[in-house]
Amino acid sequence: MLNLVRPVVSAVLILASAACSDGAGPTGAVAARQRWEAQHLSSYSYVADKTCFCWFPDGPGPMRVEVTQGTVSRVTVIATGVETTIAGWYTIDELFEQILYGSGTPPTVAFDPVRGYPTRVEVCCLANDSGSIYTAASVTPTT
Repeated sequence: MLNLVRPVVSAVLILASAACSDGAGPTGAVAARQRWEAQHLSSYSYVADKTCFCWFPDGPGPMRVEVTQGTVSRVTVIATGVETTIAGWYTIDELFEQILYGSGTPPTVAFDPVRGYPTRVEVCCLANDSGSIYTAASVTPTT
């Protein structure tokens, strides 16, 4: 049995490492951030979701994240409209900080081609949870 488990575990670790290391990382993040900052948005909302590759998924589904004057001010579950904790949810600027200056393996990222904000941030590791994915979409300015 042990002879079978060791190759399977090795294969999973190799695949997880390859899947997380083939993206662009922070490449293009500086230009995307400049595009984002040129819009001068400090109050906006967006749809966010996050998952992790661990035993327990992180979050009950897509959320509406509201940012007021550069700070996350409210997070609601889209499916129910129920407000939840703001802990663990980010402003777009905070996502850029994690991409550009976070510790560990650089994330795999994708950016909105028009507005420049990160649409997918995938952080990979080979520890217990093998990484996480944070997505952002539909940024809408608010007043």
